Amino acid sequence: MGTKQYDSATDLITFSRTSGGTFLGSNGLLQTAANNVPRIEYDATGAVKGLLIEEARTNVCTYSNDFLTTWAAAYITATPNSAISPDGTMNATKFDMASNGYTRRLSGHVPTVGQTYTFSVWIKAGTASEVKTVMLFTGGGLGYTSVTHTLTNEWQRFTITSTLASGTPDQVRARIMATQAGTIFVYGAQIEEGAFPTSYIPTEGAAATRARDLAEIPTSAFGYNNDQGSLVVDVLTPVVDQFMGLAYFNTVSFYNSRGFFKSNTSSSSTGSFYVLAAYDSGSTILALTQQTQAEYTKLGLSYGDSEKAVRDGGTVISGDSRSPTPNRLHLGGRDNGYQSQCWIKSIQYYPRRLTDTQLQELTT
Repeated sequence: MGTKQYDSATDLITFSRTSGGTFLGSNGLLQTAANNVPRIEYDATGAVKGLLIEEARTNVCTYSNDFLTTWAAAYITATPNSAISPDGTMNATKFDMASNGYTRRLSGHVPTVGQTYTFSVWIKAGTASEVKTVMLFTGGGLGYTSVTHTLTNEWQRFTITSTLASGTPDQVRARIMATQAGTIFVYGAQIEEGAFPTSYIPTEGAAATRARDLAEIPTSAFGYNNDQGSLVVDVLTPVVDQFMGLAYFNTVSFYNSRGFFKSNTSSSSTGSFYVLAAYDSGSTILALTQQTQAEYTKLGLSYGDSEKAVRDGGTVISGDSRSPTPNRLHLGGRDNGYQSQCWIKSIQYYPRRLTDTQLQELTT
């Protein structure tokens, strides 16, 4: 593993990812970072989102940008290399579509009951201003899920998620269906197991996997104080029922940790942020407010004679003190278990206990 320079904070980060990974750069174009290179992602307006940390995912759509291979057309004419795509090259495909439900369809991976899949694809308007995407599991009349999208002249990445509740499927499929006659442009189809879309994984004839991001800062690399200190993080996460680690001090043992997490239904209220301080068999959990939409959240904690936590300048809550002895600040999902997707915009650590007012000010 090695440290990569983007902003001054990343001087300290030990980072690895055993594959490439795509991200939106500051120029607004989709780019690919090489193995072991962290991704500082930007939004479509050019504003920085932060350090992107993702779990491993596989795109089972075997031809992600070749809509003439393994895609079965029905009253759609596909013309490749017809427009500049989100990656800045002339490799987007034009669909000339008849109206009223004619479709382009991909046959893909065979799922099992209980699996959730997400289909994502970039689309922009030509002469048509609306289109429908469909996720379905075929075999035994298992049905489908669909969403109708309003198109613009700008690229948008549309997503749809569906879970196979029952039945015996022969495959999972995704469709792009016309709701009106006309042309649209498409790029970068992805079908992945999971309840939310992750960064685009290009494929050319076989499923492809993007490895997980692993980022941490050894406590020996900065002025860590185990007796008292404070941590403030500005982070963006998807709204999803999945346990996620965000930023926390720990060792190899999860029960020697202190930091920020986001819960799922099996741990507490779905989408709640919370601070966990754990040592040996004891733990203190300070539950913060729930996440209702994908927006940046500022989380603060302090530790010393008690554990304290606050979200977005709100009420500071407190609990019993714990005494973990971590050796690193881990960013994102656990390296030995739970994974996640988050964008870390900033991290602040103070080797002293901040006052409640200071915590509120820093998280406002």
